[in-house]
Amino acid sequence: MAVYGINYDEGNEIDLGYESVDISYDSLKKKKIFNSGNFIKDWYDLVKFIIMELGETESHFIGSSSTDHFFMDGADKLYDEAYLIDATVDGETKSVLSYEYDEDTIKFYVPIGTRPTWGELKEMCK
Repeated sequence: MAVYGINYDEGNEIDLGYESVDISYDSLKKKKIFNSGNFIKDWYDLVKFIIMELGETESHFIGSSSTDHFFMDGADKLYDEAYLIDATVDGETKSVLSYEYDEDTIKFYVPIGTRPTWGELKEMCK
């Protein structure tokens, strides 16, 4: 089991005092921190780490309460959810971002009110 969370200043109502995203894994004995200062990039890097490094070794991934609290405390006014899906575009199957909820996909975040493509999100997170 692996547990991911978001570190931020819960008392900071202006910008939430975002610090980092982290994940504890290997029976919670190891921890990886993503702390670029950019939540969108850190979340992207977390998802990439889960897929590339932990996908074969961890069977369950859960968010700590800090993940829910981050959004309840105001991050929902800063970020929109985007879902990576496979879609047919010009006769080819490609990965694209969808902005309709789908529980069976991978969730990313984008600046509120924007609709970047998958390519644009990857570029933002370099």
